[in-house]
Amino acid sequence: MTSFIKKYLSLLKQDFFLYALLSLPGLIFYFVGLYQLDAMTWTACTLGGLNKFAVEFLTISVIVSLFHVMGFTRAAFFALILFLYYVTISADIVLLVYFKERFGVKYLMTLGGAQYQFMLDIRMLLYLAFLYLFPFFAIKNMWHKPGRHASAKKIALSAVLLVVLALFTPLNFMKGYDVFFSQHLMDTTVAGIIKELLTQKPQYKQMDILPEDLQKEADKYNLFKPTNFTNKNTYDRIILLTTEAFSNKFIKTFNPKIPSDASDTFDLLIKDYPFASLKSVTLSTLYGLSVIFSGHPNAELSFNNDYPLSVAKILKEQGFRTVFLRGANEEYMDEHIILKSAGFDEIYGAKYFETIPEYAPYIAWWGLTDRQLFDYAVKYLKEHKDEKLFMNILTVDTHVPTGRNDYLGQEYPPLTTPQDNEDLQDLYKRPNMPRAFGNYNYDLSLFIVALEDAGIFDDRTLLIITADHPFFANLDTGGLFKDYHPVFDEVPMIFISQKPILENISPDPFKSQQDIAPTILALAGIPAPQGMFGRSIFEDTPRTVFNIKDNYIAVKNASGTRFVPLNSGNKEDKALIHLLYGVLTQEKETEMKKDS
Repeated sequence: MTSFIKKYLSLLKQDFFLYALLSLPGLIFYFVGLYQLDAMTWTACTLGGLNKFAVEFLTISVIVSLFHVMGFTRAAFFALILFLYYVTISADIVLLVYFKERFGVKYLMTLGGAQYQFMLDIRMLLYLAFLYLFPFFAIKNMWHKPGRHASAKKIALSAVLLVVLALFTPLNFMKGYDVFFSQHLMDTTVAGIIKELLTQKPQYKQMDILPEDLQKEADKYNLFKPTNFTNKNTYDRIILLTTEAFSNKFIKTFNPKIPSDASDTFDLLIKDYPFASLKSVTLSTLYGLSVIFSGHPNAELSFNNDYPLSVAKILKEQGFRTVFLRGANEEYMDEHIILKSAGFDEIYGAKYFETIPEYAPYIAWWGLTDRQLFDYAVKYLKEHKDEKLFMNILTVDTHVPTGRNDYLGQEYPPLTTPQDNEDLQDLYKRPNMPRAFGNYNYDLSLFIVALEDAGIFDDRTLLIITADHPFFANLDTGGLFKDYHPVFDEVPMIFISQKPILENISPDPFKSQQDIAPTILALAGIPAPQGMFGRSIFEDTPRTVFNIKDNYIAVKNASGTRFVPLNSGNKEDKALIHLLYGVLTQEKETEMKKDS
C-alpha cells in the first residue's frame, strides 16, 4: 500500500515547484480575503492556509494535465488558460477589497453594462501582461512534459485528493467566525460560482400567516410584531437621496482625518438635524435599492417578484407621485423596468437627459454629473410643487473605483484645509474616492441652497440623505482610513426638514438599511406593512440585521453573529432560510389599512 501511494504521489513530485509557484495567486487571494473579512487568525492562516495551498496546487495540476491530455503542449497556450484563471482570482480580490464579498453570480449579471475605460490605464495593462507572462515563463522553464498517459493519472490523483480534502479537512470539524470564512474562501472562483448555481434556494412564497416553525423563528428576532407607529409630524413631499457608495468614513464627524472643507456640508447637517448610522444589508446599486424600498433583506426576492412590498407602491396608493431620477443610464440592467415594478411611475436617467440640450453636454463616464442631476430635480420639484410627491435621486459621480474623472467644465473650490499638508492637497486633486466625495459635498450644498431658493423647503418637505450601499476599499486614500473603525463602513442617514421631527432615533446599534422603508412610511403618516423586516428608526425596539450573500446569510444582533449556509441541513437554519425567502403579505390587513 505504501509503495502504491508513493508511486502515485511521485507523479506530482516531478512538477511540485512549478505547481507551487502557480498556486501563489490563489493563496494571495485567500489571505486578502481573510484580512478583508476580519478573519485573519492563527487557525485560519495556518490550517486554512495549508488547505488553500493544497486546493490551488491540485487545481493547477488538473488544469495543466487535462489540457496536456487533450494534446496541447505549448507554453503560450497554457499561459493563456492560466491567465484566464488568474483573471477570475483577480476579480475575486477586487470584490473583496471594494465590497467585502466574493465574485459571484450577481456580479456576473453586471458585467455587460459596466464601464471599462480603466482597463486602458498603463498600470492595468502591465498587470494583465504580468498575469500572462508569469505562467508563460514558469511553464516554459519548469514544466517536465510527461506522457499523456502520465498526465491522465495526474488528473485522477489530483481529483481524488481534492475530494479527500473537501471531506476530511480539519476545518470541517471546527467552528468559529474565522473557520467559517476560511472555508468560504477555500473554493476557487470558478468552483465557487458553480457551487452557487447548484445551491438549491427556497422558492419565493407569499404567506398570509406564518407556519408555526417560521413564526417561532420570527419571534426569536422580534420580527413582524404588529405596529401602528407613525411620526407625530408628517410630510407629503419626500426626497430620498441615495448617494452612490457613501460611507461614514468620508465624513469628518466620524473620521477626523478628512479635511474640514471636504465634509463641511455633511458635518453641519449631522449637527443640526436628526442623524442615524445604519448597518449595510447588501451591495451593488440594484440590491441596495431593493432592500431600501422593501424593508426586506432579500433583494433578489424583491426585484424578481415585482416587489410584493415597496415603499414607492404604498405611497403611490396614497396619492403620491413617484419619481426616480438617476445620473446613470436608466436602462442599465433593465432597471427602468425593474424600478417601474417597484412603484415608480416616472424614471429619468442619462438616456433621457441626452435629449435635453441643457444637460446633454454634462453626460460622460457613468452618466449625468450630480450637479446637473440636482439642477433637474429642483426644476421638477418646482414644477410639481402642489402635489404629494416621493422622489428618489440616485447620484453617480462617486461611483467606484475612482469617482468621476472628468467633471466636464464644472469647477470646485480648492481644498483649503489643512494648508500645511501637501500630500493631502495632492490627494484631492487626482481622481479617487476622497476627491469624489469632497466634490459631492460641495454639490450637495448647492442643491440644498437651490431647494431653499425655489421655495421647496416648506413644512411639507423632508429631504433624506443616505446611500445605496457603502464603500469598503481604502485604495489611493493617502492613509485617510488608517486606524480603522467599524463605524467607517456604516451608511449615514440624515433627515432635513423645516418642520422638526419630534421623535428620538432608536439607540439600538443594529439599525440598518432594512429600516429605511418603514421609516419613510412613518414619516408620511402611513403604518408599515407587517411583513417588512425593518422598523422605523424612530421606534425604540430591538433589531436584527440580515445580510444575504451568495451562499450564506449573516445574522447580527445584540446576541452576536450567526452564519447560516444556504445549503444547511440544520432544522433551525432551514426555518430562517425559508423565512428570508418568503414575504408575509397579510393582504386583508393591508386592504383594511388602505380603506381606512
